[in-house]
Amino acid sequence: MMPARMPEPPQSDLVLRVLLRKLQCAIYLDYIERVLPLAALQPVPGAPNHLAGILNYRGLSLPVVDLGAWLGVAGKEPYHIDTPMLLCSDGQTRIGFVVNEVMQIERAEASSVQLQAAFSSSGSPFAASLNTAAGLALLLDMKQIMTFNFADAAISCPVEPQLLSALATE
Repeated sequence: MMPARMPEPPQSDLVLRVLLRKLQCAIYLDYIERVLPLAALQPVPGAPNHLAGILNYRGLSLPVVDLGAWLGVAGKEPYHIDTPMLLCSDGQTRIGFVVNEVMQIERAEASSVQLQAAFSSSGSPFAASLNTAAGLALLLDMKQIMTFNFADAAISCPVEPQLLSALATE
């Protein structure tokens, strides 16, 4: 059994709430450089379903990942000119993430961040659940997510059944 990993505390307690198909998630602002409309992407032949394509961003080729598809959330919607893309960075790596909707920025009070132990021991892409004014959101563990090689077809990340059972017993 792997030891529980605890995500490093963010510099800021501000999060951006986003919608991934029907799943409400939150991302610490520390990882978001900017929100852009989805630009023209270069498709990658033979790429996995979650790799939307490659973006030319100021002369750099950046992978763009459909975050909902990668997480295994059902209900794919077609992309359009107003589809938002988050340009994310951890200081070393930059990746574009397609989301369905950018909702709002809000403060993640320490008391609203819950179930960290359940998420940290599962190898989940989530760091915790977050109680917000608009209901529950899953807080994405961007430190871990930014390390994945999204061009690898085997790197998909549906929610693990062990995680669901751990959440049911919390």
